[in-house]
Amino acid sequence: MKLKSCNNCMVYGTDNKPLSRARVVVQNDEKILLFFSNYKLRSVRFKTVVDFYDNQQGLIRCYCELVIKKNTFSTQVTEPWMADCDVLETYEVFQRQKDLREKVHMPVDATTEYGQAFSGTVQNISAGGIFLVTAQPLKVGARFWFDYRFEGEKCQIKAKILRVKPMTGGYGYGCQFYGLTNDAEKAVRKYVFQKQLERQRQAGKRS
Repeated sequence: MKLKSCNNCMVYGTDNKPLSRARVVVQNDEKILLFFSNYKLRSVRFKTVVDFYDNQQGLIRCYCELVIKKNTFSTQVTEPWMADCDVLETYEVFQRQKDLREKVHMPVDATTEYGQAFSGTVQNISAGGIFLVTAQPLKVGARFWFDYRFEGEKCQIKAKILRVKPMTGGYGYGCQFYGLTNDAEKAVRKYVFQKQLERQRQAGKRS
C-alpha cells in the first residue's frame, strides 16, 4: 500500500474503538511515521487497525503493526509521542472519497441553469455530491450552482439532480457534482475529511 497524499489518520485500539488521531509523515515514499498529540499514550508495540485519510485515494483501512515511543524528533515537532507504522495488510477500500458521506447543515442560496434562484439546506455531503432539501420543485437532470465557503475559501459548487424524494413541505434531491475546478474539488474533499475526523474524535470521547 502506498499513500499518495495523506497527512491524517485514526488509530484504533485493540478493542476496535478509536484510540487517537495522528499526523502522518511518509519518508522516502514508503516509511510511515505517525505523530500523536495525545499525552495519554505509552510505549508499546501492537497490531491494530489504522484508517488513513488520503486526499487522492480516499479512506484506506489497514491492519498495521505500530511501535509507539517517545518522540525522538521533539526538537522539530511538538507531539510527545510517535510511532513507526508497518502496514501488514490493506483491507478493501470500502469507503472511497466519493462515498464518504457526512451529515451537515449547510443553508445555501442556489441558482438553476435557467437563472431561477432558490434557497435550500444541504443535509449531507460527500466528495461526489450532496443531498439538498428545498421547497423548490425541480426535475431529475436539472442543474444548479451555489457559492459556499469551506474554511474561508469561497468555491462555486455545481450539481446535477439524480433523484427526487418528496418530503413534508418540500423535496429532497440526491445530487452529483459536475464541472468542479480542481480547487473546489480539493476544498470539498478536505471538508468531508475534516467532518469525518470530527466524528471519529467524538466517538473516541464517548468510548
